[in-house]
Amino acid sequence: MTARRISAILALLAFLGATLPVRAYTLQYRDGAGIFARRWLTKPIMVAFSTSLNSPPSNIKERSDVIGAAHRALQHWAAVADIQFFETTSSVQTISPAHNGDRINLITVSSDNASAFGSYENPGRTRVFYDAGGAITEADIALNPNVSFSSDGTPGTYDLESTFTHEVGHLLGLEHSAILGATMQPRQAMNGLFGLPAFTQRTLSEDDITGARALYGSRAGTGSIFGRLVANSVGGQSQRVFGGHVCAEDAVTGRVIAGNVTLPSGDYRIDALDPGNYRIIGQSLDGPIEADEIATANGLYSGLFDTSPTFRSRMASRSPSQTIAVSADAATSLGFFVSTTPAPAIKPRLIGMNGELSTVALPLKAGKTFTIYVAGEGFEELAATGISSSSPFIQVDASTVTSEEFDAPYPVISFEISVARETPAGDYSLVLQSTNGEFVYLVGALSIE
Repeated sequence: MTARRISAILALLAFLGATLPVRAYTLQYRDGAGIFARRWLTKPIMVAFSTSLNSPPSNIKERSDVIGAAHRALQHWAAVADIQFFETTSSVQTISPAHNGDRINLITVSSDNASAFGSYENPGRTRVFYDAGGAITEADIALNPNVSFSSDGTPGTYDLESTFTHEVGHLLGLEHSAILGATMQPRQAMNGLFGLPAFTQRTLSEDDITGARALYGSRAGTGSIFGRLVANSVGGQSQRVFGGHVCAEDAVTGRVIAGNVTLPSGDYRIDALDPGNYRIIGQSLDGPIEADEIATANGLYSGLFDTSPTFRSRMASRSPSQTIAVSADAATSLGFFVSTTPAPAIKPRLIGMNGELSTVALPLKAGKTFTIYVAGEGFEELAATGISSSSPFIQVDASTVTSEEFDAPYPVISFEISVARETPAGDYSLVLQSTNGEFVYLVGALSIE
């Protein structure tokens, strides 16, 4: 394989939809009785560290800080919302079998959990149990004994703290996010990707924090945006969009704040937004994160395999500034129409840097210049200056756009971006635009430390 290659994470993509039921990031919805999404009603949440964490199996690098990584993962979430954990220990080694919980909320790394993963190589899994009213009564986390872990960034291993942090999000009731820079996005980078340790997902993104606060935190002083995504088609017919991604970015900085995926009714809701002005973008889930990664065997997204109908990306607008004002303790209604014709042509599939392509956010530093790769379909339609960032802190040098040769099934281009020294930490998007005005966001593709 050449120096320019596709990350090993892509070899796992065929398996991702077939492991655990992959769940959608839908916790912000409410019904007449309150929060629709499932969560814990008890406080504190009792979490038992299995004794396997003290004597981890051989797939975990010797002298790795397993207990510290698990403890810090819990604290990341407790620090951002009204969540309390009480840590204890247990001699239990295996997660509860499906449909038969033991009321122990276990975190385990025991090799006895191998059968829970089969041949799949996803690094962790969380099994959640609910009562008749939908409240969480038990959640067990296991690490995959068939893959390697470390806490020091050893190439070819998964980062323990990143894996635990993602799985604790599921323990809390959070689902997967379609924002590439979120800890709760469906995929985890392996150490060594882009020649760097994969520590980014240890840190919660704004999207993760907003989701946790929507479930557990005080909403005093924050606002919401809700609405329905409806597609216009030829002949004047309209159709509610199932599986459309709606995301909110700060209109001043361009930071990605939160996102949501529309229900079969076309409805979406984003809660716990700080007062301010936002750009709201709706687009199909067609790479790098696909709609079928949002699907679940049961629940609100059952049957979601593709955004239906697919549509061209659209920015919601009520004014020439194309910004939406969110006020404290208020919900802003924002339904909008999108177009199915012509069909989307620009479909970015992969992103990368340092000679590699993958499907996770690129870890960048403020005050630096980087060469970025993007691979996908329809790139022959891109305008000469059709690559940009929605942030004033990130500049794309159009004169550096170049075709590249990769062992990839899609055309690949490269270009240089400069990140201003004063760029606030957070996730930012790349925007691709064609000569006919079509655009698509790579939402949260740039993660600035």
